[in-house]
Amino acid sequence: MAERRWMAGLRAATTVLAVGFAWVFLLSYFKPSLLLLDTTIAGGDTPSFLRPIHHLRDTLLPAGDPLGWDLGNFCGYAPYQFYFLPPSLTIVALSYVIPLNVAFKLVTVIGTFLLPLMTTLALRALGYAFPVPALGAVASLIFLFNEGNSMWGGNIPSTLAGEFAHSLGFAFAVLFIGLLYRGIEENRHWRSRAVVLAVAGLCHPVAFLNAATPGVFFLFDRRHFARNLRYLALVYGGAVLLMGFWLVPLVAKLGYATSINWKWHFASWRDLMPRIFYPVAGLAGLDILWMAVHPRPTDRPARYLLFGAVVAGLSFFNGTAVGLPEIRFVPCVYFLGLLLAVDLVARLLALTPAPPALGALALAAGIVAWVQTSISFIPTWIPWNYEGLERKPSYGLLTGILGAVRGTITDPRVAYENSPLHDRFGSMRVFEDLPLLAGRPTLEGVLLQTAVTSPPIYWLQSQISKQGSGVIPGYSYPSMDLARATPRLALFNASDMIAVTPEVTTQLEHDPRWERTFHQAPYSVFHLKNADGHYVRVPRFRPVLLETARWKRDFVRWFATDSMLDVPIVAAASVPADERDRFPLASRSAVDLPRDRLPEGCRVEEHLDHMAIDFTTTCPGLPHVVAVSYYPNWHVEGARRTYLVSPAFMLVFPDGPHVRLVFRRVAADWLGIAATLAGLGLCLVALWRPAVAVEPSPAVAEALGAARPWVLGLGIVFVVVATAWNVTRDYGAGFFYQRGWKAFASQDYRNALWNFSRTIDLGGESSTAADATFFRAASLLRSGDPAGALAGYRAVIERFPDSVWVAESHYHVGLCLKQLGRRREAKARFRYVMVTYPGNRWAGFAAEQFRELRAQRRSARG
Repeated sequence: MAERRWMAGLRAATTVLAVGFAWVFLLSYFKPSLLLLDTTIAGGDTPSFLRPIHHLRDTLLPAGDPLGWDLGNFCGYAPYQFYFLPPSLTIVALSYVIPLNVAFKLVTVIGTFLLPLMTTLALRALGYAFPVPALGAVASLIFLFNEGNSMWGGNIPSTLAGEFAHSLGFAFAVLFIGLLYRGIEENRHWRSRAVVLAVAGLCHPVAFLNAATPGVFFLFDRRHFARNLRYLALVYGGAVLLMGFWLVPLVAKLGYATSINWKWHFASWRDLMPRIFYPVAGLAGLDILWMAVHPRPTDRPARYLLFGAVVAGLSFFNGTAVGLPEIRFVPCVYFLGLLLAVDLVARLLALTPAPPALGALALAAGIVAWVQTSISFIPTWIPWNYEGLERKPSYGLLTGILGAVRGTITDPRVAYENSPLHDRFGSMRVFEDLPLLAGRPTLEGVLLQTAVTSPPIYWLQSQISKQGSGVIPGYSYPSMDLARATPRLALFNASDMIAVTPEVTTQLEHDPRWERTFHQAPYSVFHLKNADGHYVRVPRFRPVLLETARWKRDFVRWFATDSMLDVPIVAAASVPADERDRFPLASRSAVDLPRDRLPEGCRVEEHLDHMAIDFTTTCPGLPHVVAVSYYPNWHVEGARRTYLVSPAFMLVFPDGPHVRLVFRRVAADWLGIAATLAGLGLCLVALWRPAVAVEPSPAVAEALGAARPWVLGLGIVFVVVATAWNVTRDYGAGFFYQRGWKAFASQDYRNALWNFSRTIDLGGESSTAADATFFRAASLLRSGDPAGALAGYRAVIERFPDSVWVAESHYHVGLCLKQLGRRREAKARFRYVMVTYPGNRWAGFAAEQFRELRAQRRSARG
């Protein structure tokens, strides 16, 4: 007995040493001298998170609302309404005992350092005996040091790029996958599992899905279907309740977020299978083959892991359909594949005559050697991040720029050119921290999914930058044009502009509306001379009610139309029927609006704070646009209500001279808090009451067992159909467009029309859909249908106002009108092309047509 206890202790100590070795290995790269250095972190998106964290500590928590408002970025937004609190709260808590910069650095690596430990605990929970859990800790280094990507999540490069919240959530997801298996097997401890799942979900929603979806595996257990279903319902339901304070408001206000559902395109299979995973893929494949050839009851943990990997793979094909970046699901496939490789090693160790510990030790040494030979850029990226902004040679230049724009949060906003040249400061996104570093609000920020104003802001970014990011998919983006951008900057109350490239600098130098206030090569700061400087204004023209089901896209279309910027549009959905009389003008088009000039000379005095906006006006009763993002939590005093007005601001009609807007909780917030309190109550009740058995009654078990085939069958059919549809939608647009183009090139316009129509159906607002819309119209024109072509070209202009085809489409609208005998309209359209696109070759063609029509008219008169 004593010898058995001694051996158990030795195995436990060896496992602890294995985890400790993994940590020491990580510390050999993440030097404590860098992690404990009190400097501003650099690298990728990482420094941009500093502003929301400082704001959480200094403003939101003292106000008693961690989901509150921040005026610093995006014209105002709620940073943590759609983002993840646990990492930031941890940083804030640590900042009371150590410098916040140091706390931030430590929390960015917590997920990385937790993964070896969580892997060990998960393997133990899955039932693997020593030395497999210890080996798992070392094997997790393969996943962490994967340099094949820096945006997918979980690995060190992704963490260095700023995805530390996902890394933390991923570590808890790995732990949950193991604990859920043990909990199902023992039918115990559902509360602790719910807590772990809630932590994973509060760190990142993809981590929640990665953790939760493998549990469906247990519903295929015919014998214990009812028991497992009830257990999963308790765990998942408990987790959702615990997350309620954040999850319920998120769901209720999702319409005011911005979906960033990128589609990831792989250049080759090597993108999907990095070199470091070659042996892992081989071993995992052999393990799957082993289970297929020699299935055993003891294979259940491996089958569970395989099921989880398959579900994560299916999630990849369906992620964008629910607004999630599908590439975030790939790391889960990698990691579960790694655990399958460990499962094969466990089988082989059991078959070898040598002590398993010796074999595991040899394998651990081989893993470390393999990882070392696979590392290239991580050792240089880590110091780049953790030495901080202050250690960069260009820090003096940065402080000069910040000094030139320094001010307060109530000053007009600062815009800046997007450019990789900013990376000299430590991150090309460093100016997203202007509210922290210079005190001034700016337009862009790191949490762009959380802001309703992101689409117009990133549209404008392309117009003021040589290299716009075009980061939000589904929209067309303009080319650089500071002359056109200036009224839009004024609309956003941005009075200063940071430029770096010669192209942007030259345009601002030659624009009399701007003056240079700072220059230190290659950077310049320009000030808009006649900037209004007010956040509350009476518009020049009366707002027009827009009847639309797609207000976000129509607001961007309005924003992209130069001639409409002084006529605000109001989303009809935000206006109750009994208040429509405030808006006598209405339209169904965002780019063709009636005009009713409002009285001038109104004087407005305003005071802005993060959680309240006060203003007095000399023009009560007239519409006042507040250049702060619309959000349901803004409550108004001194006016009937707030309305959603373009580009995504608030509009009020003051009842008197004074108006106050206050940001406070709404019903969804209180409901979420109540859900969390209920979840805490369910979990804490176990402290003074025995856990309630989760065995269903025989009658319930029998009824659920009878329903099981239908439930699983319908679920499988739904997943298959949804996946097939999403794959068709994601990849079908390109497929049909290529077929349509080939038919068009061969003058087979009938087939071209069919394929281009399918492309439009599947392509949404993509550039591929814009191309297909144009060539569908061209096919109609060439096949002798000018009326159909006219509608097609107008669709290009209206749906894709920034497409490269717009000028050509205007010209062809004129041609269609000419063929239809509508010569006066055709002549007006050709004149429009000549005036709007001077120097463009289509303006030259339009001039020829204009002269021809004029000559024909003179000839007819003669």
